[in-house]
Amino acid sequence: MLSLVNRYKIVPILRGMKLEDALFIVDCFQEAQLNVLEVSLNQPNSLEVLEKLEMEFGKDMTIGAGTVLNKEIAKEAENAGAAFFLGPNVSKEVAEIASKLKVPYIPGALSPTEIQYANELGAELIKVFPVRQLGASYIRDVLASLNKVNLLAVGGVSSKNLGEFFLAGVKGVGVGSSLFEEEWIEKRDSKKIIERLENLKKVANEKKEV
Repeated sequence: MLSLVNRYKIVPILRGMKLEDALFIVDCFQEAQLNVLEVSLNQPNSLEVLEKLEMEFGKDMTIGAGTVLNKEIAKEAENAGAAFFLGPNVSKEVAEIASKLKVPYIPGALSPTEIQYANELGAELIKVFPVRQLGASYIRDVLASLNKVNLLAVGGVSSKNLGEFFLAGVKGVGVGSSLFEEEWIEKRDSKKIIERLENLKKVANEKKEV
């Protein structure tokens, strides 16, 4: 997962989308060569969406499950084809079942204590969530001490602050609502969506190279 995040830098997040909309938007992701994404499992149809996306795009894309809170959800996600797990929290239970299933697990943490605990559980990549209020300066301060951990910034990342998170030292970012406008989905305006995605990629790569 770390190598994939290093390569693509941006992990799109799908949450609460109708299946037909999800299929459309993931086709746009593929067109923009963003080939790793998360399907959050906090909506009634989430497992169905994950499974259908895996069937349609799984050969070319790495599709993971988000909001994996316990071993039951982890097993359901793995059965639906999830290539990796993410969580909003650090769970020893999920870490253990992920290891047993041989599925990468990206736990969510916020404080230095939580981040270090996730690292001690063997997390190769740790999601700092939510970063909206704390900002890039917080990431920089954490990495000043915990400079051996690999961080993924999630929760409030947009084109306005994305570059700053990379300058602060994250390996990648998770982006949800800032990927597109609802109107573009309704009108199936793939051109505008791909333009937005390409712009986000440009900012990520430019800032990463500074």
